[in-house]
Amino acid sequence: MNALVLKELRQLLPIAWLWIAILLFSYLTRIFTERLDEETFASWCEGYCEAGNHPLVAALSIIFILVTAYSLFPREHDESTIDFLRALPLSRWRIHAGKFLAGWLLLIGINILSYGIDALSLASNPESLGGRFLTQVWWTLLWRDCVFAFVILSHGIVLSWFRATGLIVYALYVILLLWYENTNGSAGLLSVFGMLSNAYDGQRLIVDARAIVVHVVIAVGLLFVGYRLWSRTESAAVTGAGAGERSRRNTLVRVAIGVAAFVLLIMFNLYRVGTGSGLVAEEGLAQTATDHYRFVYRAEDKDTVDYVLAHADDDFAEVGRWLGIEELPVVRVDLSAASEHAAGLAKWKKIRMDLNSFEADISQRRVLAHEATHVLQALESNRALARHFAAAQFFIEGMAQHVSFEVVPEPARRASNHAIAAVAHARHEIRFDDLVDGQQFARRFDAELYYSLGDLWSMALVEACGENILGDFLRAAGRDDAPREMSAERFWRDTFRETGCDLDTVNANWNERVRAVLKTVEQARFPRFGDVSIQRDATADTVIIEAVLLPAEELHGDVHEDRDGDVADIIAPQRVVARVRDADRISGGVDPVFRGTLTTKDGRSVARFSIPERAVSRALFRYQLGYQPSAEFDGPLDSRIFYDVWKEGSAPLR
Repeated sequence: MNALVLKELRQLLPIAWLWIAILLFSYLTRIFTERLDEETFASWCEGYCEAGNHPLVAALSIIFILVTAYSLFPREHDESTIDFLRALPLSRWRIHAGKFLAGWLLLIGINILSYGIDALSLASNPESLGGRFLTQVWWTLLWRDCVFAFVILSHGIVLSWFRATGLIVYALYVILLLWYENTNGSAGLLSVFGMLSNAYDGQRLIVDARAIVVHVVIAVGLLFVGYRLWSRTESAAVTGAGAGERSRRNTLVRVAIGVAAFVLLIMFNLYRVGTGSGLVAEEGLAQTATDHYRFVYRAEDKDTVDYVLAHADDDFAEVGRWLGIEELPVVRVDLSAASEHAAGLAKWKKIRMDLNSFEADISQRRVLAHEATHVLQALESNRALARHFAAAQFFIEGMAQHVSFEVVPEPARRASNHAIAAVAHARHEIRFDDLVDGQQFARRFDAELYYSLGDLWSMALVEACGENILGDFLRAAGRDDAPREMSAERFWRDTFRETGCDLDTVNANWNERVRAVLKTVEQARFPRFGDVSIQRDATADTVIIEAVLLPAEELHGDVHEDRDGDVADIIAPQRVVARVRDADRISGGVDPVFRGTLTTKDGRSVARFSIPERAVSRALFRYQLGYQPSAEFDGPLDSRIFYDVWKEGSAPLR
């Protein structure tokens, strides 16, 4: 039996080399277009590890496995080599099992190779999810893919008996499933895609065990069916007439399947790379270039893009001046990207921007300056800030925010951001030690505060140490003799010592600057949430959160008066929102935000939120209430959301 399996593996070597070539192509394109040492576990999982079904990924895996299945039995019968095997002192069942096992071992080996390379590339980034490699998620994905290969391979054994007809029928099945999953949701146990469905308990991946068991049982049954079909099928030499023509026809089918799979998988890898770099010229996309940028964008955004292009190189040069850089790189920018939570994203020398994030063209221009700052941060610090991401995240975002506002001024937006930051700083008692603990900061506060608090901190830094300090700090952090493994405090102290500036002086300036901003804030625009009640409405499948809006506490000893001279109570926000942290998602995902309504009860303003039960599937959960402050009386205010601290909630299951 072992000799038979080894013999089959040798015959499958051409298929093995095909898949290895595809893997190498995939990783080589990534090596030459991305910084693999900046890959995080969350970005590696994107599109595959996220909660729910991923039918497109499953469909591509099916193609990969079916090509292997069609290489097992049809060729043996068409070329009559099956007669040699049947002449050996082996039962037909053992021959069938040995060939199937060889095909499955090949697929397992390819999966192990792929996941192993991914693990090595993730290990090269010590700050992946704050230095955490989610072994349970990685291992679960690996064994589940191997079980999926077992199931589809058993399908392929039966399909290959029907040759091209079986492939056509299965292709229709997959296409119908893709259509149904995309239009009507999950097809349930009818869909083999359910085997790859993801759910999370915290950061622990939960597989759909019921779907896996059902499809494995079906696969075992199909193995028996496949054995009955192929064991009763004679070779081409025995059947005689038409054998040669049938052999040639089936060979052409196998070649066509292999070529189609190769082309599809290459196109998929190109798509993965291109969506982050602008390499793929999709329908409706245009490309253009400046001295330092290569842009891809949607044709309908041409007016906005023309404005951005007119200033792009000058703004980039000004960003370089702030950081003390004269030699600027060429950066690729994808302006056709879409994101539910980020206006822009920079990764090495590539930028992705969502032009739907802001209406004003000047805001798009400033976002480009912000992301360009990130590109130069990575270059000048030799990626040192990425290595100390948890300790430096507030500065990474704050410096980019500071430079972008200085290069492309938006005074009203900046002032409103500072107001929210100042109130949060005082109300939540945020200190520098909180800023340099990225994981705990995100757990306690609104992570978006890093932008505006970091902007104010960067302003204090420049005030204390001069404009050159921003670039000097980057280069000091990335110097060759800088220690690699340091605590957050030691990293900051060590780097400041190299710049000749004093960290304590900067922090004192920062606290004073924040207090100065706070004195300009109309406290009535920033009420507190109080008297929170939570209950589960089983009839509507929702969790209801209600909170009273109370007058703000006096944070700096002054009482703000309204325009009539009376002491202000509260000014109702423009809108109220609730953010829920669901346990069923991997870290790095987006917390869902739900808009609430404002009502009046007993003369008090009450914010009411109806949270779908799917977002609060457990009795205990975490939530964060927030609002967009009202417009100031002297003009509109375009601000971020002000969020309260994260809190624990309880909605008992019924």
